[in-house]
Amino acid sequence: SQGSSAIRLCLQAQVVSCDEGGTISLAFAATVAAAVSSGLSLGIDNDEVLPLEWPKPGRVGMIGIGQLGQAVTGNLIRAGLRPVLHDIKGPAVAKDLLEQGATWAESCRELAEQCDVVITGLPRPEHVSSAMGIDANGDVGPDGILAGLQPGAVWIEHSTTDFENTIQIKGLVEERGAKAVAAPVTGGMQILKVGKMVALVGTDEDTFQRVKPLISLSAPRIVRCGEFGHETVVKILTNMLCAVQDCAMGEAMMIAKKCGVDMTLLFNAMRISSGNSFCWETEFARVADGTYFPDFTAEMMAKDVELGQSLARRHGVPMLMHGQVAQIYEMCMARYGRESGSTIPVRLIEDMCGTKLCDDKLKADFKDWTYTTEIVDGSYVIVHKNFDNPFGEISLCSTKKD
Repeated sequence: SQGSSAIRLCLQAQVVSCDEGGTISLAFAATVAAAVSSGLSLGIDNDEVLPLEWPKPGRVGMIGIGQLGQAVTGNLIRAGLRPVLHDIKGPAVAKDLLEQGATWAESCRELAEQCDVVITGLPRPEHVSSAMGIDANGDVGPDGILAGLQPGAVWIEHSTTDFENTIQIKGLVEERGAKAVAAPVTGGMQILKVGKMVALVGTDEDTFQRVKPLISLSAPRIVRCGEFGHETVVKILTNMLCAVQDCAMGEAMMIAKKCGVDMTLLFNAMRISSGNSFCWETEFARVADGTYFPDFTAEMMAKDVELGQSLARRHGVPMLMHGQVAQIYEMCMARYGRESGSTIPVRLIEDMCGTKLCDDKLKADFKDWTYTTEIVDGSYVIVHKNFDNPFGEISLCSTKKD
């Protein structure tokens, strides 16, 4: 059913569990309620990467050359597609990519005129509207994507943006004889760079089959989210849950530190416990190295929480936990800057307690740590690299029959 499918995906994205009645459970319950209210219907495709026959080299464009855009462009270049690029900051932001074979367009319109596929990866809804050439009054100007979009072309939206804004732009795209695909990605920037991301995709079946090989260059793990727009809801909710975990993990770590628990022991014990999560396994190391930056800024996380709160208001879902989380991120951005990492709430706890969680031993333990991911029985699993596994014997025991 739609409701059970929504809950199943949210369970896979859940960032932490706690006893019944705990505050994290309130956040998870609110997230599930919002997902069910939106009528999600989901299906997961496997990791199959299909041969790429379309678009032709030089006929795919990327607008927005931030971390997401750079990673996607790198994957397009490796596939020999010679992508066309544009960013409001100018060609300097794409210097390395241009040296690798990408080309530059002077405007969004110029890029759209050259391309059969236009991909956007931008920070906020207003940036997507601006790239499209839509002004504050909703009028379409002469210099945006919409002005240059060709009949039969496809717009792929990789941004995490506003649900209603995306729907409105889809209508404008289709008025011009083009197709719209919403495909926000999830799973961590490190995984995107090596082409193993998860894409949440909403579009019609014929268009999906056409763009699947192209999307699979960066995100071969594809979750079909049915009706256009639902993929955006799911992506917002995954980041909302991650935001709760980022706020909660610092408090848990500090309690352990004050109790004299070894931090590496805490990390290892937690990742085979019911309190484990994607954020715990991938962002603990960002506390260990003192950056608090898992390739995602506090400002971006706060934006996604804001988008989620807007959805919640629309559907009458109380935000008992996420309202607090939004305030915590505002405090962190005021204190440490909007470009600080999304794990920065941990530092806030450190500063409030006057105690650093990291020490020389923890730094040494995580010095060469990195990770990759696998999908195991439909769930996202972190595979740690360059890090001692104290659970080898336990893992072997778990495979033996009773």
